[in-house]
Amino acid sequence: MAAAPLSVDAVTAAVVRFLNTEIMAASSAVGPDDVLADAGVDSMALLKVLVFLEREAGIWVPDEDLTDDVVRSARTLAAYVCGRAAAP
Repeated sequence: MAAAPLSVDAVTAAVVRFLNTEIMAASSAVGPDDVLADAGVDSMALLKVLVFLEREAGIWVPDEDLTDDVVRSARTLAAYVCGRAAAP
């Protein structure tokens, strides 16, 4: 049986949950559309998020795709992941 397609909302929620439980301080929680760099998500934290996405969704983001538009927020990252998952 084929896996259900990933939804942007579900992946966004998973990324936000991961960020807020594993990376961010409780007083500095991020939301789905918060700019990650402005929230203090640095390159090491972003790498942890990318490893989480690979483990949970089976999608690796190649270096050339790590643009500001892709990693701007949890939602933009989720949209990228879902787009990659849907690609042949």
